Amino acid sequence: MAAPFKRICCQATRHTTHRSPYPPYRTFSTTTPSNQADHLTTTKSPSNPFLTTLPPSERNDTNPSSSSSLDPAYEDDDISTLGLSELHAHRELRDLLRTAAWEMPLLTSLHKPFVPPSQLKPHLPLRWRYTTYLGEAHPAASKVVLTFDPHEIPGLTAAQREKMLKLVGTRYDFSKRRVKMSCESFETQAQNKRYLGDVVGELIKEAKDGNADGFEDVPLDTRHVRVRPKLGFPAAWKLTEERMAGLEAARRVALLEEGRKVEEDRVVSGEAAIEKARRTRLLREPEQPVMVEARQTVARGKKEVKQRAGRR
Repeated sequence: MAAPFKRICCQATRHTTHRSPYPPYRTFSTTTPSNQADHLTTTKSPSNPFLTTLPPSERNDTNPSSSSSLDPAYEDDDISTLGLSELHAHRELRDLLRTAAWEMPLLTSLHKPFVPPSQLKPHLPLRWRYTTYLGEAHPAASKVVLTFDPHEIPGLTAAQREKMLKLVGTRYDFSKRRVKMSCESFETQAQNKRYLGDVVGELIKEAKDGNADGFEDVPLDTRHVRVRPKLGFPAAWKLTEERMAGLEAARRVALLEEGRKVEEDRVVSGEAAIEKARRTRLLREPEQPVMVEARQTVARGKKEVKQRAGRR
């Protein structure tokens, strides 16, 4: 595959360069017919050692507008569409490899240590989450999720915070003290983020509005949250040093009792019972002649062959 791919690269280079300062050339091949091998020169181009120039009699660059059966720019030797796609994929792969080798190591200079959002100064109550699907277009790539704690928003009183939670509705999880909202109505993440920011601004503005209804007579609905009980490990089941010593003493007593039963033949062993029954059966029933003959050892070699021949 090395030689054909080399010719593909050479042909693609020639067709991408419309006005090249070098003379016309033809790709070198070992399968040239005998009638054409006489007038082809093997002079290699100084810039590309894989190319050979044509003799002056075959050059057709004097009059580009001459009426010829073939297009001078095409010359009826272009590669197929499949070959061009393979060449394009190879070029793209080489470009990615160059990026990984020379540009990506430079990203280490932009490295910053991770700081949790709770330790940032000033503290940022709004937390944004984005989803990126590398290498493919996904309809959920523009989705933006916003989470925040209402108690971390500055400038709100207890009554205003209570009103904002009632306005939020089912988006508030009181077990985690978190409000969660998402938006994927727009095409880009920036537009969805801007929309969620406007919604939070409107909520804060409505909560601080003293002329509007404060919803004091409406209770905070928390039926949408299912609180799952956190089951802890029982303290009575925890292994302490006293319990471990008691378990070890109980194991020793059980082992001693088991050994005493074995010595007194009070424990029935399955293997011993099977072996005992087999021996009793062998003593009662005579052994078959075939089994007796099979137990006898016969010397290897010619004697064994003669014995078998005599039996036949």
